[in-house]
Amino acid sequence: MTKAQRIAAAWAHLPAAELLEQVRGMVKAGDAGARAVWAVVREDPVVAARVRGAMAGLKAEYRGHRDESMWLLWINRAQRQLAADAAPVAPVAVEVVPAETAFDATPFGDTAFTDTAAVDTAFANAGFGEQATGDSVFDATAFKAPEVVAPRPQASAPALLFQEPTTA
Repeated sequence: MTKAQRIAAAWAHLPAAELLEQVRGMVKAGDAGARAVWAVVREDPVVAARVRGAMAGLKAEYRGHRDESMWLLWINRAQRQLAADAAPVAPVAVEVVPAETAFDATPFGDTAFTDTAAVDTAFANAGFGEQATGDSVFDATAFKAPEVVAPRPQASAPALLFQEPTTA
């Protein structure tokens, strides 16, 4: 019997207050030992239900606490581990593709990027106005040089950044 199995067997007979303290420690630990305990507890539906109830009690206990977010993170992680399915992973079938067809240089045929009529039609249908040609798309005269603006003079920072209220 492993340590995790001994812990789960002991939890089956603990009173609620003691179970809550035991679950609190296991939730806080969150290590490999805790994951093993959650896996064993998951197999027994009665113990799993008691532990889920204890975790719900922990969530309610830490509402409004200064460490609420950390505890909720730990509790949610433990709940996910408790609810996880232990189903074995089925092997995946791998399809072998011949090297000749794996890397086709022209996936869209020979006219993939050389058919300018199709490109012009696509631009016109997309709402870009007049049909674009290969030369007008990247026309250098369409771009303007940025305007050079003189830098603004720096305003001096106020000498007093914070002024205490005057006392009367």
